[in-house]
Amino acid sequence: MRPNRALAVASLLAFGAGAAIAWGAIVRPWERPPAPAAAAVQYPGGHPIDASQIGTGRIAAERMPVEVTSALELHSAEIVRTAAVLESKQARVSGTCAPGSAIRVVAEDGTVVCQRLPRGVLSVAALAGVPRASATGTAQGAVPGGVGRYQTSGEDDWLVVPVPLPDGAIVTGFSYVFWDADEKVDGAAYLYRSDDSALAAVTTKGAVQEVRIVDTDQIGNRKVDATAFGYFVYFQLSSQAGSALMPIAASVAYRLP
Repeated sequence: MRPNRALAVASLLAFGAGAAIAWGAIVRPWERPPAPAAAAVQYPGGHPIDASQIGTGRIAAERMPVEVTSALELHSAEIVRTAAVLESKQARVSGTCAPGSAIRVVAEDGTVVCQRLPRGVLSVAALAGVPRASATGTAQGAVPGGVGRYQTSGEDDWLVVPVPLPDGAIVTGFSYVFWDADEKVDGAAYLYRSDDSALAAVTTKGAVQEVRIVDTDQIGNRKVDATAFGYFVYFQLSSQAGSALMPIAASVAYRLP
């Protein structure tokens, strides 16, 4: 082979190899890998939390913002304090005591232990009274120092009011509060038992423009037997006197044996 021809072939081979290398170095634009994102100089919330930490639940508290950790600590303290307060709360009182006794102890569940009182007084208002005769008309009245009920129509009648006396109690006194400003008609009040037995009686005298009270310690059948009898007060009314004769209240004093 001639020297010139051999040189030409060598040059051609070198050009082809260079072209192949250059072509191999060319990458189509749609095949280029995406440029890596620039790393943040500083993470606002601390170092990022990766998936492995979330999966295991091991996330260091110091990597959270100070505001978050402080809020969590405060919330936890409030939960503990609230639980302690709730444990110390007394349950709503649900028990009751019978007349003549009082609450001595309140249990945690709201039930009560009762203790009978050695002495007591039960009062009833004439305003709650019911006339013996259904045809009797009555009305509420108010005077300086009291509110009561008086008769407006019908034959002279009586108001009846029950008295829940404690069983076994000994009645020691009976008193009557009234307004009597009528010159001609006087009033009265009686403590009765349901077998139609009178235990005590008081009467009014004279006409005075003020609330008065009369009482007595003369009592019959003193011991209360609430298992066999009911007890109530009779208040005398008068259609003639009207509002000038107005029962207001009665009280029964007792002691326990």
